[in-house]
Amino acid sequence: MSEGGDTSLVGILPLLAAGFIFNNIYYATKFRLSKADGQRLFFSCVITGFVIGVIAFLACFAVRTLIPPHSFLRSTLDWMHKSVPVPYGLTFIATMLLAYMLGHAGNVVLWLRKRRKAPKDKRRVSVWVYWRTMPEYITAMDDLFRRALTEDALVLICLKSRKVYCGLITETRGDHDSAIAHVQFLPSFSITRDKDTLLFDWNTKTEYRAYSLKRASERRKSLDAVITKIKELINAAQNLAAVSQPPLANHYRDLVAPLQQQLAAQEQEHASLSKVLSSYSHSGEISISEWVKVIPVTEIESVSIYMDDDHAKWFDHGIGTTPNSSAAPPQMHAG
Repeated sequence: MSEGGDTSLVGILPLLAAGFIFNNIYYATKFRLSKADGQRLFFSCVITGFVIGVIAFLACFAVRTLIPPHSFLRSTLDWMHKSVPVPYGLTFIATMLLAYMLGHAGNVVLWLRKRRKAPKDKRRVSVWVYWRTMPEYITAMDDLFRRALTEDALVLICLKSRKVYCGLITETRGDHDSAIAHVQFLPSFSITRDKDTLLFDWNTKTEYRAYSLKRASERRKSLDAVITKIKELINAAQNLAAVSQPPLANHYRDLVAPLQQQLAAQEQEHASLSKVLSSYSHSGEISISEWVKVIPVTEIESVSIYMDDDHAKWFDHGIGTTPNSSAAPPQMHAG
């Protein structure tokens, strides 16, 4: 190969590497190119690397111009430039570093956009971007999991082993067409289907405390805000009554008694919840990560949104399988 060909190859490889680094870090291009063929992936990396390379070369030229010619920094940069046995070696290194920083900076911008456009969305920013950039690859199961996450709804997960779990989806990992994809969820109850009729065998229903404890913890947190707000209203009413003239002062005094009654009821419920939660944790704080179950997506046969008692109301459970008050109480499991 000629010297000119060697120089061209040495020049394009760093740009190709820079394009690959950026495209592999920045979510918007990472997911799109993961489905692309080799030729499209190659040219995308070349184009992206060329753009970043132009920015890096201009930045390096500007920095070199601004540094005094006889300064220590200029001497150090010249020495490093001569030490790298590749033309424009330091500039190519700067190009790859710039690609790395721009990729992460782009993800920060996506995170800010997610906070502005979907502040209530609990999904990771990478999942949010995947849904926006890859709609044609979203499956019905993906859409149901998204709905369950955003609405905090219970789902019924039927496994190939005839085991059925009901709970809250906490996170999904991996593409559902991948063998390593899995679902993390907080169980409410589990039940088994009959191998012949596939109907629920209600005698095998097992309740889990994790779901109830999570709801109790969330309720206590909401009560904290409510109690604080009621106390502020009581103080405001008392202050206004003290500085106002009748009959307005009497009106503010009349507001205090109902607020105090409401405050007493909320504090009683808060104390009751705290007592229950303290029996499972010394601090009273429940960490759901200790209760989460993981199921590979490949083991899932079907998924549906579960509403309390819907299956008992709308489906025929068969003779001897309909839930009733005479059935044995479900066994309680911690997780």
